[in-house]
Amino acid sequence: SNVFSRSCIYRHPETFLGADEWIWADSAYPSLLWCVVPFKRSSTESMPDSQKIFNQHLSKIRIHSEHFFGLLKGCFQSLQEMHFQIQNQRDLNFMNMWMWCCLILHNMILEIKEDLGVTSSNVEYMEEAATWGVSLVHERDDGEDFIASPGQIFHKRLMEHLFHRLENVA
Repeated sequence: SNVFSRSCIYRHPETFLGADEWIWADSAYPSLLWCVVPFKRSSTESMPDSQKIFNQHLSKIRIHSEHFFGLLKGCFQSLQEMHFQIQNQRDLNFMNMWMWCCLILHNMILEIKEDLGVTSSNVEYMEEAATWGVSLVHERDDGEDFIASPGQIFHKRLMEHLFHRLENVA
């Protein structure tokens, strides 16, 4: 909250957002004309149904966003754990440029797939993974969830198969 209140978007939202635009944020952020957050539950009274429904829809948007970042990190492994310390403005600019490059490449890949008639969507990906009997959502050591790529899922299944065979041999 303190860092956010010192950010450029907080001080000058008109630079980043048009007249009819806003951003979604979680409940830790302030509710502003351009910053929409979930309704908070009162300790003394129950939340109206309309606010619960609003929060449910907001949650769905957040889940789609998290899935996108998980898929992006699955395609570009360098984004999973950036082992690059930001110590000055040059380092920050480099890091931002790296992320921009990954996003641009991601969009180019989507366009190429579309031009070639290759369809791939999150829904198809989830359905295909369901046929494997493997969950796409996994928990990292730090407790955060991530979406595994087909290669990561295959790698995990291969490892489990190997360990299963080793157990049967012993």
